[in-house]
Amino acid sequence: MKSFTRSRSITFLLLGILLISLACSLTPDVVSTAIATPTPTPTVVFGGAPEETEPPIDSRCAGLSGALEVQILAGPAAVVGLEPFGVGKVPFSVVSETPPYIIQGGGSITYHDMLQEDWGTYTVDMDLALTVTGECSGVPGAETLDLTVDLSGEQMVAVRAQGFEGDYPWSGSHSLPLRFPLMEGATAEGEGWAFVLHLNQ
Repeated sequence: MKSFTRSRSITFLLLGILLISLACSLTPDVVSTAIATPTPTPTVVFGGAPEETEPPIDSRCAGLSGALEVQILAGPAAVVGLEPFGVGKVPFSVVSETPPYIIQGGGSITYHDMLQEDWGTYTVDMDLALTVTGECSGVPGAETLDLTVDLSGEQMVAVRAQGFEGDYPWSGSHSLPLRFPLMEGATAEGEGWAFVLHLNQ
């Protein structure tokens, strides 16, 4: 009986030693594995690498200024051989710092010419006031000017001949819509008038 009890005690002792040895041999590996392979934190990338963007191209409308060279038919001057056109320049400029680029300007044209013959004189006088309004717009490199030129004024034709005096006045106003590409020397013309665009550098 004592032999059986001793044998069972030795068996439990050996089994305990075996379990302790097994536990000791497993624990370092588990700890080491847990430390050596930490769970990585997921990284989220949005949109990839930032793209390089070119700086925006400035509109040539910004700060624009120039003048319209004007030719206006001076009534019946040409029929007697006088210079047919009143010529002048009307300055304009952009008056807004941001789009839409608003244009304003104005000026006047004065015409005077006289034909002198043995029979008498033929005189033409014209005074016109011109107002320019409109807008400069379009993609950079292809801008356009959309303008309205309002003309108002008066003209006088005076004929002085042997025993004859005749005065033929005219007064009125007219509005002309004009479109120019934004380039030096661009021209718009119609019956009795022509405008040439000049740009300040």
